[in-house]
Amino acid sequence: MLKKYLTAIAILALVLMTASLQAGDVKLTFDHFYDGPAVLDALEKLHKGYPDLTELRSIGKSEEGRDIWLFTINNSATGKDTEKPGIYVDGTIHGNEVQAAEVCLYLAWYLLDTYDSIPVVKEMVDKRAFYIIPVVNVDNRWRFFTDPVSYNIGRSARVPYDDDRDGLADEDAADDIDGDGEILQMRIKDPYGGFKTHPDDPRVMVRTKPYEKGEWRMIGREGIDNDGDGRLNEDGPGYLDMNRNYGFKWQPPYVQGGAGDFPMSAKPTKAVADFILTKPNICFDYAFHNSGGLIVRGPGSKLAGMYSPRDVKVYDFLGGEGEKIIPGYKYIIGGQDMYTTHGDFDEFMYSNMGIYGFVGELFMSEQERYRKPEDEPKGEDDDHSYYGGTPQEERQKFNDFVTQGIMYKDWKKFDHPQFGEIEIGGWRTFTTRIPPAFMLPEMMHRNASLVMFTAKHAPDVTLEVLEVKDLGNNLHRIRVRASNPNALPSLSNKAISKEIVRRDILKIKGSGFEVVSGGIVEDLALDRISNVEHRPWMIFSSVPSFGKTDVQWIVKGKGKAKITYDAIKAKNQSLTLDL
Repeated sequence: MLKKYLTAIAILALVLMTASLQAGDVKLTFDHFYDGPAVLDALEKLHKGYPDLTELRSIGKSEEGRDIWLFTINNSATGKDTEKPGIYVDGTIHGNEVQAAEVCLYLAWYLLDTYDSIPVVKEMVDKRAFYIIPVVNVDNRWRFFTDPVSYNIGRSARVPYDDDRDGLADEDAADDIDGDGEILQMRIKDPYGGFKTHPDDPRVMVRTKPYEKGEWRMIGREGIDNDGDGRLNEDGPGYLDMNRNYGFKWQPPYVQGGAGDFPMSAKPTKAVADFILTKPNICFDYAFHNSGGLIVRGPGSKLAGMYSPRDVKVYDFLGGEGEKIIPGYKYIIGGQDMYTTHGDFDEFMYSNMGIYGFVGELFMSEQERYRKPEDEPKGEDDDHSYYGGTPQEERQKFNDFVTQGIMYKDWKKFDHPQFGEIEIGGWRTFTTRIPPAFMLPEMMHRNASLVMFTAKHAPDVTLEVLEVKDLGNNLHRIRVRASNPNALPSLSNKAISKEIVRRDILKIKGSGFEVVSGGIVEDLALDRISNVEHRPWMIFSSVPSFGKTDVQWIVKGKGKAKITYDAIKAKNQSLTLDL
């Protein structure tokens, strides 16, 4: 009987050991792109492997009925997620910016996979909450992998829109007329078309000078005039740009293209905003897009106004460090250094919610180079492609000798039903704004590292007693310091000035004494105190970036005092002392 019992125990131990090993051994690879089903499968594997650290749930449905998945990383053993500083991360608000989802997946996997092996990661996961939505635009990212598309198709939400104002919506999209599964470019012979063949590479077309005759006219994306109005591909699916659909300084479509009929009119936009409203602990957000090699902060337009100097210092520190973490990336101001945007997500987060945030523009197309270091262009005379960085003829050599020709499809003749003889070809779907798969790992790790660097700099407030002084006549002076060694303050200046959320509360409570006065110590050496008028036992304040807040109470009597720090975006703290 004892032998059977011991055997059963051994079997049970083996089963538990196996389950434990499997739980911490989720194998994900990041040398390829995850399509729609694979993204969900990866999230489910991570949740199953780390059930005590994660939560997976849908926050809503898209226009086509797909779930918008939220992946939360939080160690519940160290507290509720809303009791800790929160970091929000999302990707692919534009459906064709597919690699943004990979960065989100990698971040989630790395935090969990290294939780037990890298102490700084363990501390971060224990003290922070991460809210990750890898794919906001679930409809068009899904279709990017299943439908005939190109690198510049599928940006919008699947909300019907009458682009050409003919009373019909979405009736003239691009078409895969040669049936190869991709939407490429079309060109037609035309000596006045403005383009000629590059003398060293027939695949490349260069613009003619004003006095030159050319060879080609670019017709545009592959397709036909479906509605017979004399225009080509002018009314495709959508167009609602979800990053112009948020509710801060939203402007109608005649001002801001793609804005939608009203703010939050896209289902994913509203679902994301509704979720964020339930998590006031979020102190920073990252929204990943796909091209430019940029770390972008607001304001996105003049309508947003200037940011406060205090908040700009926070942005500048994190953006400056980001340029070091991701060499080649530039930290910029969106509306000043890029272009004007209204109703965008990062402005909604900062101006409406008081939350700092960056837009991460991921891929640097200049990495697709084929040159020696000494041949790097010294000025701005290089004939760059539209998406920047590398001349087309050099990019073709990169295609030929680094990716073995998979990025480009040679021009081939085709009998077009409306134009007659044309040629179809050009840069293929997973190119131009998307890196080759072999470039993904470093891009993902460096961007995830910037998120983690920022998470480490979320507010970490600690309390310490500076002084308990007997003033005589049964009076005591108590001075307490709330200090924060990190870059993110407990509240942004925007949140404070616009009273978006309540301020932090420093309180003293106990029996046997009464609070005579209380206030913030403006200057410790000069005893300069800014006293509160009402309820002196409760002081509203905040703790700055790389700084501290000192408070003082004068109490009458004796007893045990409990001092608490109660914050929205930092973990609460308390201490006790005897008078």
